[in-house]
Amino acid sequence: MELRQSKPMIRAFSLLGMTSGFLIISPYLRESVLNGFAQVAAGLDKYSPYSYVGVALALLGGLVAALYRASAPR
Repeated sequence: MELRQSKPMIRAFSLLGMTSGFLIISPYLRESVLNGFAQVAAGLDKYSPYSYVGVALALLGGLVAALYRASAPR
């Protein structure tokens, strides 16, 4: 039963490992991911501080939804 409860964490670690492996071996993929992050940062900076407030509210809403779903009776 213990392994079954930790299965989502094992899946998350394996996905992170595979993602980091692909980013290490593929320079084109790594460059496109870093360029995407740079564009998002530039977009946030263009409309700041409202964009930062929007991102914070979206993250807070996602956290509330995840915690609400986890505590719902099954």
